[in-house]
Amino acid sequence: MENSEISMLMMENMNHFTNLIKIVNDERYSGKKLLTERQFFALVSIRKHNKIELKNLSKDLYVSTSSLCILLNKLVEQGYVYREEDSKDRRNTFYCITEKGSETVKGEIDRFIGIIDTKVDRLNEEQRDKLFNCMTEVKSIMEVLY
Repeated sequence: MENSEISMLMMENMNHFTNLIKIVNDERYSGKKLLTERQFFALVSIRKHNKIELKNLSKDLYVSTSSLCILLNKLVEQGYVYREEDSKDRRNTFYCITEKGSETVKGEIDRFIGIIDTKVDRLNEEQRDKLFNCMTEVKSIMEVLY
């Protein structure tokens, strides 16, 4: 198989994933919109690391530190995140998730998973197994690409 064939297939699948994300977000926001997509993934990343520096969060999310700083200031104002000074080097600041932020992220993840579950319910068992295996393999391969 040629690289160009793989690239074309990846491009088509990126479009499918983008469309699925749009559909899921439309359904997720049908009620009230608590978090933007970028805020959601920032909180998920902060929660995963427990506490994280701005530059490392920027690398995780592929967002400039200046854009991320604005986003984090908003999350601090909303009470989802707090800043913690590094006791060893006062120039470093860590961002940590608050209890409110953790509860909000859990609710958003549950809502997100519930919506995806309804989509996956349309598949038969063989299709679900195939999707699971393919997604697992794609994830491991994609981690090599970036």
